[in-house]
Amino acid sequence: MRLLNQYSNEAEAYIDKGYLESNGIECEVISNAMSDIFPAPGSGNGSIDLYVDDKQYQEAADLLFHRK
Repeated sequence: MRLLNQYSNEAEAYIDKGYLESNGIECEVISNAMSDIFPAPGSGNGSIDLYVDDKQYQEAADLLFHRK
């Protein structure tokens, strides 16, 4: 799996995940939950990452780029 994009909120990540999956791209949203449970001062809300299979990375990147 390879990191495709990072988000500031889960809603945006899951919108892109659904879009990619509807185009045959397998992907996974992973959020750093520990920073939400025990936030460090000034650390923000943590990262929300969208990962895709290495073999589908370029296709996924192209789909997101041309959609926006």
